[in-house]
Amino acid sequence: MQELIYHPIGVVENDFQKPDDPKKIRNSASFLVIEERYLPALEGLERFRYLIVIYHLDRSPGYRDKVHPMGDLSLPKRGVLATRSPCRPNPLGITVVEVLEVTKNRIKVTGLDALQGTPILDIKPYEEHFDSPLGLQRERDPSYRPKDHRTKES
Repeated sequence: MQELIYHPIGVVENDFQKPDDPKKIRNSASFLVIEERYLPALEGLERFRYLIVIYHLDRSPGYRDKVHPMGDLSLPKRGVLATRSPCRPNPLGITVVEVLEVTKNRIKVTGLDALQGTPILDIKPYEEHFDSPLGLQRERDPSYRPKDHRTKES
């Protein structure tokens, strides 16, 4: 297979230098700091309440075939591709985050489970009709048309 090369578009800023309680990290605020050259690409992002963040797990301990889910040794090991473990063949993280504020190239979010300095590869708006089972079901109806959410939903 062909080798793929990606270049980060930004980095994560938060108070977590090393892995910690995932819930503590996800419930804390983080900033997605996008390179300024991508400012035009951020236009309209403030319309969305949720984003999908794709990032490089740069501190992954390396690939493992099987892991204990959530590192819980009381749970039986399973294939790494059946978990959210960072020990993946390609150490990519993907998380849905809630947008709290967009200020130029800084996006304040909660829900991110990445560490300080983690390279961000891409961000996409979370859209129910693409990113949820409900949207998948709705798409089966040929007459269904997704709504264009122009403002944050409550």
